[in-house]
Amino acid sequence: MSDEIPMLSIIKKGSRGFPRVIVAKGDEFRNPLYWTGSGWSAAEAEAMVFANANDASWVCHDVLMLAVSNRPIHRFVAPIYIELYGDKPKLADLKQWLERAMRIVVDTPKHGLGPKGTVGFVIADVDEMKAV
Repeated sequence: MSDEIPMLSIIKKGSRGFPRVIVAKGDEFRNPLYWTGSGWSAAEAEAMVFANANDASWVCHDVLMLAVSNRPIHRFVAPIYIELYGDKPKLADLKQWLERAMRIVVDTPKHGLGPKGTVGFVIADVDEMKAV
């Protein structure tokens, strides 16, 4: 593991009717490198294209996890409540909708990767969801 934590970006590509995204990071000189599916390339044309930001965010998660893999981990739980008005949906339908529709944004450019020397990940695990 490197002490260097990569700054990753999900970049919109495609068109309004055919939206797509790619994943990029800066090299040591801040030149862009693009995720190809098996590594990084300076050629944007070689970038792996994702159908949605959720799929691309899992690549970002995996890359960041490699960068912090030998650090100790501390886990906290902060419940998020989802209230639906109307007929009660099937739990599987709700999970599928949340995975596609929900975005939890951490403003790392403004507030950093985590508090004092840490790297934080916010993970919404809809598989753990239950009715209350």
